[in-house]
Amino acid sequence: MQFSQEQEVSLYRLLQLSAASPDYIQVKPKGFKAILQSTVEFLEAQDIQAHLLVKLPVSPAWNEDIVRYSQGLAAPYCIFRFLQPDPDGAPAAGAGGNQVVVPLLNGQTWRGDYFLLVQSETFAVMVVAHRIQPLSASPLANGQRPTQGIDHDPDDDEGIEVAATRSSYLSVCCSLNPNLVAAAMRAIGHAIAQGVVNGDIEAATAECLSQSGLGQTAVEPALVDRWLNWQLKRQEHLRQLASTYRRQALSTASLSSQNEVLMNTLRLKDDFLNTVGQELRTPLTTIKTALTLLDSPHLKPTQRQRYMEMIGHECDRQSALISGVLNLLQVETSLKQTQLTPLNLAETVPPVVSTYQPLAAEKGIRLTYTIPGQVPAVSCPDSWLRQIMIHLLNNSLKYTPSGGRVWVTARKAREYAEIEVRDTGIGIAASELPCIFDHFYRGRNLPPNAIEGAGLGLSIVRQLLLYCGGNVVARSQPEEGTTMVVRLPIHQG
Repeated sequence: MQFSQEQEVSLYRLLQLSAASPDYIQVKPKGFKAILQSTVEFLEAQDIQAHLLVKLPVSPAWNEDIVRYSQGLAAPYCIFRFLQPDPDGAPAAGAGGNQVVVPLLNGQTWRGDYFLLVQSETFAVMVVAHRIQPLSASPLANGQRPTQGIDHDPDDDEGIEVAATRSSYLSVCCSLNPNLVAAAMRAIGHAIAQGVVNGDIEAATAECLSQSGLGQTAVEPALVDRWLNWQLKRQEHLRQLASTYRRQALSTASLSSQNEVLMNTLRLKDDFLNTVGQELRTPLTTIKTALTLLDSPHLKPTQRQRYMEMIGHECDRQSALISGVLNLLQVETSLKQTQLTPLNLAETVPPVVSTYQPLAAEKGIRLTYTIPGQVPAVSCPDSWLRQIMIHLLNNSLKYTPSGGRVWVTARKAREYAEIEVRDTGIGIAASELPCIFDHFYRGRNLPPNAIEGAGLGLSIVRQLLLYCGGNVVARSQPEEGTTMVVRLPIHQG
């Protein structure tokens, strides 16, 4: 083979023009380093004594595997390290021992090339890489001709690290083809011979290379098989590592999500406790003020009666608040002990409605229900549904004036069973509808003589429905009444 000047200075270009025409893959610098590490570890695992021709960045991180392998080499095997001169122009110092430094004083020789050539009596392999230009700095963007190297980067460890920081790739060829390895060896030998003629390489170094028997390999098929099996095992190991890291990443993401949910829950509980404290403080303040006024010797009987009524009203309010909070806490603590069992609406809803019919009759309200027996069973504990109906009926009877009507109906709607509690009460303003399920929210238009509740009834209803997979929707118009539609999931038996 005749070597042109371009081939002399680019091992990558030489292999591209060879008859073997090797395949190249593009990898990150870290990927190239992993290939080098795998190659050296294979030599160590198989106890293969071989000559190594190496041109790598000079940093210890890139050469630690080579140094470790050299410690187990026996004569006459050597490691030939090809280095560029020091920045001040001085030749590279010899390594000594079983490592021989081959200085490359011609700055263009193998510029941007990195390689590891392995040759023993029965095994040969080569790994050749070349820096390619990052896409962001490609001349193609300006209509220029593409180039393979990064000419402005020095051919040292800084150059390849700069490539890594710019998200550049290396074009890498790894081959066991004897013809390809021999072509690379001849190119290196030719460059060394030129270095001796030009005075760049000492004759003693060239003689050491010539006596090493480079280029004389009888490849043993069994070692090729071991090489292939080694790479397959490594790929499987990497796959398992990737799977482990993926699981760890998912676990970390899950823990992060759980932590966020926990923090939100704690924040909500803090807000809840703060609101409870404020709600408890208000009636106590009113009671204390009324008690202070009752001590006045000049208090009229009518005023005394009003203050006593005020104290009674605030005591009822505080009692309702404490009962509501206890009910809400009981719902949360009973979740783990409650199972979603099939429940027949025709057996549960009518007894609850019948319990409130005497109270409705006393207020002059007509209370009726229609629960067809063919409505399918729902997934909801009996105690939960009773509590839901109690809160809804309490609200309807409280906000419906005498002569009004409250009726309860049930029907099947697709995958849900619906319970509708409808009244002809005072209704709810459109601005208030989005707030009625919030903790401690109370309507503004409380009927005369009605005891103000804690504002937790509808919150409990929504929470119970949420736990069993249902929901509640409110529809209302002022002076036209309110309709509460409870949707419960149909039990899938």
